[in-house]
Amino acid sequence: MTKKIKSTTQDHLSLILELYNRIPQGRKTTAQLLQMELMQAGIERDIRTIQRNLDLISNYFDVDKDTRDKPYGYSKKLHPKMVLGPRESIILGLAEAYLRAALPNGLSSVIDSAFIQIQDSSISTRLPFLSIKKIRVDMNMQPNIPNDQFSCTFERICLALTCQRLITIKEHNHTVLKNVEPLGLILTDTELYLIHRTQEIEHMPVSRIQAIEVSTFSFNYPENFDLGSYDLLFLKQKENENLLHKSQLTI
Repeated sequence: MTKKIKSTTQDHLSLILELYNRIPQGRKTTAQLLQMELMQAGIERDIRTIQRNLDLISNYFDVDKDTRDKPYGYSKKLHPKMVLGPRESIILGLAEAYLRAALPNGLSSVIDSAFIQIQDSSISTRLPFLSIKKIRVDMNMQPNIPNDQFSCTFERICLALTCQRLITIKEHNHTVLKNVEPLGLILTDTELYLIHRTQEIEHMPVSRIQAIEVSTFSFNYPENFDLGSYDLLFLKQKENENLLHKSQLTI
C-alpha cells in the first residue's frame, strides 16, 4: 500500500533534513555546493529555495552561517568530543580500509567526509604511535561496480532506502522497472546488490542500473522480511548456472 507525502509539510521537512545532513562539521559548505549534492540525489530546487531553507536551519539548528564573504558558508557547530581508545581506533581504521577496498574510487570523497566527521568529533587516548600505515585490508576484492555515474546512482539508492520511497529503475539493456520497493543492499566480494520488491522479493546487481528516479510515494516495509536471511548465495549460483547454460547454447 502506498501513500503520497504531502508536499506542503513532509516534502518541506524532508528538504530541510536533506540539507542539514549534508552540512559538514569543522569545515564550511555553500548553498551552491549543497544544490549540486541535492541534484545528484535527484532533488532539484532553485538556489533561492535552498538559501531560504538554510536561513531557517541556521536559526533553529546547531549551524553557523558565515556572512563575512560571499558565497555564505555553513557549518555545524562543534560539540564536545567522544573519547576513542586503542580498540575503537583500530576498528575504525579497519572499517575505513575495508570500504576503500570494496567500493569504487568515485565514493572516495564520501568515505573521506564520513571518517573526517568521526575524527573531528572524537579524540584518541594514548595513541601517539598509531598510524594508517599500521592498518591494512588485504582481501582479494574486485567488486563489479562501475565508476561512471555510480556516485549519483548510489546517492539515490541511499535516499530511497532511508526515506522508504518507491523508485523507477532503468537498466543498461533499456528495461524499465516501475514502483520498485528498495529493501536493502548486500555487498559481496564481487558485486553490490540491491534487494528490492515489485511482485516478489528479488535482487539486482547495481552494475546493471543505468539510472534511478526516486518517487515522492512511500511504501510499507515488509514486516516478515529479514535481509540477514536473504539467500543471496543460492540465487547467485542459479544465475551463474543460467549464464553457463546460455553460453553453451550459443557455442
